[in-house]
Amino acid sequence: MGAAIAELLFTFLLWVALAILLAAGAIIGAMPRWSKLVAIVMVPLAGVTTFVAIDMCSRHMRWAIVFPVLLPLLVALYALWARFPKYHAALLPRPTSLAAWGLTFGLSVVALFAAAM
Repeated sequence: MGAAIAELLFTFLLWVALAILLAAGAIIGAMPRWSKLVAIVMVPLAGVTTFVAIDMCSRHMRWAIVFPVLLPLLVALYALWARFPKYHAALLPRPTSLAAWGLTFGLSVVALFAAAM
């Protein structure tokens, strides 16, 4: 029981830290306006998906570990890209934002549907 609570707390704090990192990227860096609105929906969705995927792993679905690894990494990389505008010359804002949020949405939907089955 203690390990489950520790895992829950760690995952929650990870997503809080990612939300703060993303907010810093939006405020200090240069994130497209529409992407800020999408982030308000996608970050909580990805966080919930991470909790669901961890539960799937505890139910012996070992392949579900992909989601708690990729979703935070994807959000963190996008937040770092947004925070440092010098990367915007190499990775243009619109395609990068579409790719990041599209992958986040796709991974979340796949994980949530897999958990429902």
